[in-house]
Amino acid sequence: MESKINYSVVGLFVLLLLAVSMLMAWWLYSGGSTRQYTSYLVYATDSVSGLNADSRVYFNGVDVGYIDSIQIDQSNPDKIRIRLSIDQAVPIRANTTAQLQPQGVTGLSVLNLKGGKGGQPLSTPPGECCPVIDYEPSLFSKLEGGLSETMVRLVAISERLDGLLNEDNVQAIDQTLANLNAISTALAEERGQIRSLIRNAARTMENTADISAGGHKLVARADTTLRSLDQAISRVSSTMDSFDQTAERVAVAAESTVSFSRAGERAAGQISEQTLPEIGLLIRDVRALSRRLATFTNNLDEDPSQVVFGGSNRAPGPGEGLP
Repeated sequence: MESKINYSVVGLFVLLLLAVSMLMAWWLYSGGSTRQYTSYLVYATDSVSGLNADSRVYFNGVDVGYIDSIQIDQSNPDKIRIRLSIDQAVPIRANTTAQLQPQGVTGLSVLNLKGGKGGQPLSTPPGECCPVIDYEPSLFSKLEGGLSETMVRLVAISERLDGLLNEDNVQAIDQTLANLNAISTALAEERGQIRSLIRNAARTMENTADISAGGHKLVARADTTLRSLDQAISRVSSTMDSFDQTAERVAVAAESTVSFSRAGERAAGQISEQTLPEIGLLIRDVRALSRRLATFTNNLDEDPSQVVFGGSNRAPGPGEGLP
């Protein structure tokens, strides 16, 4: 009896099943969504223990993508190069930062993005395949670094304490404690004398206070004396100013006197040079006139007719010249 199985249908069914399996695999690989992704880079500077490829990427706690690959940076081995695939709808800005966060108690970690509000769009640096998001060390990394530094400092302090507390220093400390004990014992034995010294010191302080009060009074008196001295000096200065003004006036008067004497000398010179010779000539003329008047008077006395007929030098009249 021949089989009635149609191998064409079986083959078609197998192909359909294979296609459906591939679609399911792709759907599962893509996370069951059809959103588009953009690649970004993150350079971690601390340990990324617990972070693997395909680990999730969150933006303020919201799942926005996954990690494509994790590898050591070839140009700088201190950095870890992490490639991310993030949904294109997520606003990644220039001030967005990435931080590693542990995922519960499983030991796994995820990458969380934060920030980016109001910033400029993130650009691709020269020489990179895609934009680079700044990395911020995680809180555990900071604590681990701080604990490591603290342990180093504690070790250094312990070493210094070991060097400080050697046998010689311990003996010196013991000797110092013994000396302090002896001093305290001696102070206890001399308590009465110490009390008397304290009382004497108190009296000395009181006397010092009295002396200080007297000193304040003396300073006040000295201040008053200095003020009086300042007033006297001010008065002397005023007197000296008045004296200077008087001296200036005397000097002006002396200059005026000198000028007047010089003017008198010039006037006397002019009198001696001009007036006196003229006076001498006038005196001579007066003397000559007086002599003539005397002669005229004598002639009148001798011959009064001279007034009518003139002097003796007149020409004789008719009949006067005959013998």
